[in-house]
Amino acid sequence: MQGNFVMLQMDDLRQVVTEIVEEVCAKHGLNEKPSEEEGEWLTREEVCDMLHITYTTLWRKENEGVIKKHKMGRRNLYSKKEVTDIFSSAIECGDNKLLLSVKT
Repeated sequence: MQGNFVMLQMDDLRQVVTEIVEEVCAKHGLNEKPSEEEGEWLTREEVCDMLHITYTTLWRKENEGVIKKHKMGRRNLYSKKEVTDIFSSAIECGDNKLLLSVKT
């Protein structure tokens, strides 16, 4: 089997690798980083306390798309604004039970 060889300058190789990495990151949503402008961040424990739910329920609601988690390193953090909006929408429904089954 004969292979084809391509000679590149180091700068060209860096550019090609950078473009490939950016394309893969964009395809898999890895470029989305929570910004500090969005406000405060809550941990899993804080979200569960605020919504009166268990870690398992929080995990299930993440998978259902009700609550969005943001990865920061190895930690899952949640936008305080998003969690407050979910909490407020449940209160507005007048239900004494949190309506997390409804997507917001």
